[in-house]
Amino acid sequence: MDTDIKIFFNERVVVLSDNDLGSYAIDRKHVYRFENRNALVRRIEKFEQSVDERLYIIHSDLNELFGHVKKCFKYVEAAGGFVMLPDGRALIIKRLGKWDLPKGKAEKGESPQDTALREVMEECGLEKTPIITGELAHTWHTYYHDGKHILKHTAWYEMMYDGNERLKPQYDEDITAAVWFPQNLLNVVMLNTYQSIKQLIHTIKNQNLKIENQKLKIKNQIGNQKSKIKN
Repeated sequence: MDTDIKIFFNERVVVLSDNDLGSYAIDRKHVYRFENRNALVRRIEKFEQSVDERLYIIHSDLNELFGHVKKCFKYVEAAGGFVMLPDGRALIIKRLGKWDLPKGKAEKGESPQDTALREVMEECGLEKTPIITGELAHTWHTYYHDGKHILKHTAWYEMMYDGNERLKPQYDEDITAAVWFPQNLLNVVMLNTYQSIKQLIHTIKNQNLKIENQKLKIKNQIGNQKSKIKN
């Protein structure tokens, strides 16, 4: 791992980092330097019981730190997709009253890619298999289920789809709507979604911006070359 890991606790976040944060203007009470597993459990519990919006957990080895954090929870692997039509519209669902993206837990022996494709098709009633065009990002969030504290890791994939069938939300998974959403209206989704989905949409927007800037750069280079030829 070569970047900070953000674990969302509803609207709040725990950031795992191997950066000493010495150059950041952060209140020291929001920073915990990893000591041992027992102390880590107590610090996470203290954060949950507080009203603090953010906690930084620091250790020189991020992989080692994440391994310890995982063991504080029941760890669940999941995968999902950001699915687009050729016209650029994106597949958005509404689950438990919030906008969301199709995703779900991995079945035994299933690859993340296969999990993502299966969940997208099941939750939205797609009749054909989408095509994975790339890996987008990874998100982590926590929740309680049957008295157990869950830490869910979701691997996200960008997908393309060319079907035109009527979408069928999976009601038994608390999904009440599945719609093709214009990407220029994704800010509407941001007003009523989960923090991990907001993070993912920010990633998608940044990637799209980089692509557009690259296209503009290439266009300008071609224009300059044509001007030189004419001259």
